[in-house]
Amino acid sequence: MARPRILDTNVLINHWRRFGKKNRIASEVRAHAEELIEFEGTNLIVSPVLIEFLVGARSGEELDLYKAYLEPFEVLDDGEIPRQDWEEAKRFAQWVRKDRERKLGDCLIEAIAKRFNGDVVSGDPDFKWRVPPH
Repeated sequence: MARPRILDTNVLINHWRRFGKKNRIASEVRAHAEELIEFEGTNLIVSPVLIEFLVGARSGEELDLYKAYLEPFEVLDDGEIPRQDWEEAKRFAQWVRKDRERKLGDCLIEAIAKRFNGDVVSGDPDFKWRVPPH
């Protein structure tokens, strides 16, 4: 069985920004998300990705559109983050890097991906797993 491919927040954000700032409606942003899913060959995200994406909303209207965009995605961990993921995230956080600080979300995303034996699809250099499009 293939390893699950989990989309990172930066993949979603970069794709969202390509949609432009024209008058957006929920059905169009859902269709835009489905294009990303088709291109990447996966609809999987984890709960920290969902939260990181939602926190970017700057108005109630934008939040509604963000939620519509996220509808086609499946949250692999169902919002359940066990202690083992937090411990693994803590271990990742303790890898000292000279070039940049580690981020909580990235450490937790990586820990959840490890639990599911998955690969994080990301443009972020903080991830040790960088998987190109299928």
